[in-house]
Amino acid sequence: MSILNGQSLLASAMAGLTNTYSTLMSAHSTSGKGLTMNDLANVSTNTILSLGSNYSFLQYLTTNFASLDKDGDGEITGNDLNNLMSTMQSKGLTYNEIQSLCTTGQGDSSLLSTVLAYFNKIDANGDGRVTSEEITKFSYDCQRYDIEAKYKSFKASSTSLYYNDGVEDDTSSVLDTLQPNLNNKNT
Repeated sequence: MSILNGQSLLASAMAGLTNTYSTLMSAHSTSGKGLTMNDLANVSTNTILSLGSNYSFLQYLTTNFASLDKDGDGEITGNDLNNLMSTMQSKGLTYNEIQSLCTTGQGDSSLLSTVLAYFNKIDANGDGRVTSEEITKFSYDCQRYDIEAKYKSFKASSTSLYYNDGVEDDTSSVLDTLQPNLNNKNT
C-alpha cells in the first residue's frame, strides 16, 4: 500500500462543493445572496447536465440544507459554504460526507474505497470524522505492520556469515573481512 493522501480527498470534496455552488448561484439564485431550497429544487436540466459528475454535490446541498444554513435565513450563502469547508478542513469528513462528496469520479478511487472500508479504524479519536492526518497515520501504521510481518519470518539462524568465492580452501567470513584482527592471534 502506498501512502494515502487524505488531503487529496478533502481537496476534491471542497473543490466539488465550490464549483457546484458557483454554478448554481450563477444559474439559479433568485436573491443573488445565496441558494434557497426552492432554488435547489428547481434546477434546470441544462444546469444538471453542466454539473455532470458533480450532481452528487447538488444532492448533498439539498439533503443537508437545514444543517448548512447555520444562520437560519433560508439561504445557503457563501459564508455558510465557507463555514462548512472550514469545518471539513479542521475536523475532517464524516462517513456520509465522504460517500456524498468524494464518489464523483474525482480523485483516487483506491483511496476512497480504503477510507470507507477502514473508516472506524482510521478515525483514531472516535469523533465520527477522519482528518488528513488520521488517514496518513493509518497508512503509515499499515505499512509498518506489513514490514514487521514480512521480516518477522527472518531469523539469524537461517542466514550464513560465511561465503566461498569459488576457490577451494580459501573460505573467509564476513567477520574476518570486517574485523581482520579478530582471528589474528599475533596482534
